[in-house]
Amino acid sequence: MKSRSSAPRWAIPFVLLVLLALGFLFVPECDDSYFIFWKFDSWKDFLLTRPNTQDALVVGVPHNGRYLGNLLGVLQAKLYFTPLFFLRGILLGGSLIALVLLLARRFRSKPVGRGEAFLLSTALVVISSRGMWQQVYSWGAALINYLLPMLGLLVLLDWMEKNPKGPIPLARTALLALACCLFMETVTIYLALAAFAVLVWPWLCCRDRLPGAIALALGSWLGAAIMFLSPGYAQAGNDTRSVGLELAWDNLHRIVTDTFVLPVAATTLISFLLVWLLFRQGCPWWKLWAGVLGLVHLVCLLFAVGDLFRTWSLYGHVQLVLGLVMAVVWLVAVIQWQGGKAKVRVLLLALSLCVLNGPLLFVSPVGPRNLFPGYVALMLVAGELYLCARAQGLRPMHWLRFPLAGACVLLVALYACNFVAYHHRLDYANQQVEAGADSLTLYLLPFNGWVTNELPGKGDISYLVYRDTPWDVTFTFIPWEWVR
Repeated sequence: MKSRSSAPRWAIPFVLLVLLALGFLFVPECDDSYFIFWKFDSWKDFLLTRPNTQDALVVGVPHNGRYLGNLLGVLQAKLYFTPLFFLRGILLGGSLIALVLLLARRFRSKPVGRGEAFLLSTALVVISSRGMWQQVYSWGAALINYLLPMLGLLVLLDWMEKNPKGPIPLARTALLALACCLFMETVTIYLALAAFAVLVWPWLCCRDRLPGAIALALGSWLGAAIMFLSPGYAQAGNDTRSVGLELAWDNLHRIVTDTFVLPVAATTLISFLLVWLLFRQGCPWWKLWAGVLGLVHLVCLLFAVGDLFRTWSLYGHVQLVLGLVMAVVWLVAVIQWQGGKAKVRVLLLALSLCVLNGPLLFVSPVGPRNLFPGYVALMLVAGELYLCARAQGLRPMHWLRFPLAGACVLLVALYACNFVAYHHRLDYANQQVEAGADSLTLYLLPFNGWVTNELPGKGDISYLVYRDTPWDVTFTFIPWEWVR
């Protein structure tokens, strides 16, 4: 039994404890800060939510169809300054744990034991890009809207593989699909299209799976209708958001960079596994692809390391070329790979990645958070290839435990520093305001590149330090100084 696990006994509880601790160290950011002031005066407010800070300019959260995401986003923010604050920590940390465990469940097979699958899934989640930590994992409102529906999709994938039958399994499938459609538009579009494909396939080839496909389709299409019938979408372009074909070129740089260039752990693993599988199969092209991908990943690594110390990522032509070259080589390698059913699954996941990220070409703004659903598809591709490689004799990657442990320690230290600085800053600001101060100069968080909206021109902690009316205190934010 021990030989089927590449993780020591302490590794699993250690990682789970780290992820839970991080959930408690994540402080309110961006939307979270003014969600605290939002109220529910009528049943409509539970769906559309609106701020009660009448004179404040609150941008970026228009009425939309993200009904469940809006509701849970507001509630998680409000919890932070109540005696039930620990529930928010459990929600955020527990969501990361759930993501790791759901991925690990999919990565298990006869040659890959529980510990090895857990190690791989945790490494892919934790050693992601700085942008994922900045805009998904540590930001409560974003985690709710982007990570939670992907947990639902992973559960739906598991249920559909088991071919649900009977009233209860079919009802829960439809309800979960409906719920997943009330968070984020790209996920809703993907689920509606995927449900159509899942419905057509059993109708033509396998009538035994038709009940589950119908349940999935009904839930997905009803959820999509509820979301996109929201009147808020008729106001696109009236705030910080915009839609148009002219956005495609700039957004392509962002999508390619955040999908292929910066998540170096996942993309390097995929490249290695594809080359190894071609080598194992005896394909003569493996040396060429190894050379090309090796050079590409070397440059990507340089960009990714530099990105760790930035506030916002760079999206240039070099990153675009690197990402496109990587994607093209991957596609050719997958076509050359004689992977059977696994190859079909990888191609379907690649198609899913395109469907999830494709609509983002024509909307603005686009950031790492918007690309998180695609990153989940990328992690599933890595897991699928890893299972195939292990079945063909690849040795388990025991060494992953070392960079994973280092990343866990560094992340806890980083977010602990931000946590302490955040609360010290908030206490100081409240004391000064109570003493009658009309203007304050506050430091940004020490690691402001790992949190959202901590910029010299804007620190959303200001939403928490009103006196009588919004903006009756002015703020100036300056970079953190370690020696003061």
